[in-house]
Amino acid sequence: MNPPLSTVDCRLPTRVVAVIGGGPAGASAALELARQGIATVVLERSDGSGNAIGECLAPSANPLLRRLELDDALLASGALPSYANRSSWGGDGAPAERDFLREPHGHGWHLDRPAFNASLLDTVERAGVPVWRHSRVVSLARDNGMWTIAVETPDGARTLTAAMLIDASGRAALVARHQRVPRRTFDRQIAAAAVLNPCSGGATCPDATTVIEAAEGGWWYAAHLPDGRLTVAWFTDPDLLARAALWRPQSWWDYLTASDLVGNLVSSHGYGEPERIQILAARSSLLTRSAGDGWIAAGDAAAAFDPLSSHGIGSALAGGKHAASAVKAALNGDETAFAHYVDRTLEGFARYLWTRHSYYRDEQRWPDAPFWARRHASLDSSGPGG
Repeated sequence: MNPPLSTVDCRLPTRVVAVIGGGPAGASAALELARQGIATVVLERSDGSGNAIGECLAPSANPLLRRLELDDALLASGALPSYANRSSWGGDGAPAERDFLREPHGHGWHLDRPAFNASLLDTVERAGVPVWRHSRVVSLARDNGMWTIAVETPDGARTLTAAMLIDASGRAALVARHQRVPRRTFDRQIAAAAVLNPCSGGATCPDATTVIEAAEGGWWYAAHLPDGRLTVAWFTDPDLLARAALWRPQSWWDYLTASDLVGNLVSSHGYGEPERIQILAARSSLLTRSAGDGWIAAGDAAAAFDPLSSHGIGSALAGGKHAASAVKAALNGDETAFAHYVDRTLEGFARYLWTRHSYYRDEQRWPDAPFWARRHASLDSSGPGG
């Protein structure tokens, strides 16, 4: 059962902030607001786990986790240390390995995303923030500087009033869409992903590396989950996926086992064929305006990144914290706080686009293949803010 509405601090009703979405960005924002003494409530459509597959957290995220005091949440989720990246990318495709022994921030992490998300929300609740699970926002209305939010919960229809909204609803960007803010997309990339079980039915000894392999029609990603299963994803464009019928488990499996680096990983650890393939959005996209009158977007709602960049979770955690800081400043009368946040988001995304472009430019083995030709094209000269 969800906590009663009375648990929201009603002594400062004009300062209540509603966070829509309980993923990394939403959890980070809620924790930061709680630490600042600002009454907050989190509205999460699912039980907090979502349908995300396993992912990796780069070593550069470790200082942020410590600043956000999320070390315990990470460990409670069963995260597995990641000590290296192995890739077949660029040049003649010979495998190369980059270990994290000399990384100033230590090793990375293999995450079970559903477990990690659930652990984050548990941390939010322990900080005194009500979390409304299985609660869907039905409508939003703003009047006299306040938001009225109609919510469908397991306990029935409820209405919340808030001074500010943080849109942490992921790529759906629920609040931004309500405000009719356009979203720019920079490619059409999707992922055809599966979680593979060991053939024996028991957990294998996890390989503590992340594996990436470029191929003519896209690229493969593989990483072990803490429980010994293996996450494998094929990144490509929708038309190319359809042409090769890689949404079918058997076609996907045949293509996977024909690959070199990832195919060898699968066979050497004895993983079996997938039961189903999950199709996930993986394109780069950006809200043209990540904040407005009484609302601000964070995480994928504000800007979504190519998984190749390893920006996703770390950027979501940082974005949630920055959004919360901007909300606090705005509530305290700073009329420039949201404008600075928007500028910071645009500037960060512009840097990301150039970095992403350089990653794909490094792979020149199939310059005429549609997937690579599209990514080798020059960046839009108008930039992310155009």
